[in-house]
Amino acid sequence: MAIFMVFIPSILNGRNIYASSVIICIFIILTTLLIINGIQKKTLCAIVGNMGGLAAAGILTYFISRALHLTGFIDQDSMFLLMINPESPLDLKAILWSSVVIGSLGAVMDISMSIASAMNELAENVESKNFNIFLKSGLNIGQDSIGTMTNTLILAYIGSSLSIVLLMMVYNSDLLHLMNLEMIVFEIIQAVIGSMGILLAIPITSLFSAYIFSK
Repeated sequence: MAIFMVFIPSILNGRNIYASSVIICIFIILTTLLIINGIQKKTLCAIVGNMGGLAAAGILTYFISRALHLTGFIDQDSMFLLMINPESPLDLKAILWSSVVIGSLGAVMDISMSIASAMNELAENVESKNFNIFLKSGLNIGQDSIGTMTNTLILAYIGSSLSIVLLMMVYNSDLLHLMNLEMIVFEIIQAVIGSMGILLAIPITSLFSAYIFSK
């Protein structure tokens, strides 16, 4: 609801898309985790892990987009977006960045909460409050989860662009041509950045959780 009632209207009203994206992501993280778990140590750990993973995803997306010289014109809808307000057109690069970051939010939130919850259970059932034991446990939990979660993320993006790829193949577009289409590059970036967000959220959540629960 926050995306449809706050985020999208703010973009259409000319607000800074980068700032709006960061604010809405923080809002979603805080409200979701606090409503589900309340104010607890594991909630704090999950929030920190989320923030870290999402920040990494945002930074990577920004620099990869610049390195690949992406324009934001991924399909015909991009042109329609520019026509909404020709005098002050929407920043398509910022919208692309926002799409990748928000798209990775759910997966990053899931892995962070899973690690924090498991380490909270561990803290309640062991007598030894050793930092290294907690850290190793958190990393092991993340390692067990990352494969399936990454596959889920990648397959979701592949499924969403399957019809486009099929059309391209029907018209005998070679692989090199496909890989140079911005819409295909965008889907690849979404999958890669989402996976990197998950990967980086694991050590961040594990480190902070180990520090909190070993005290």
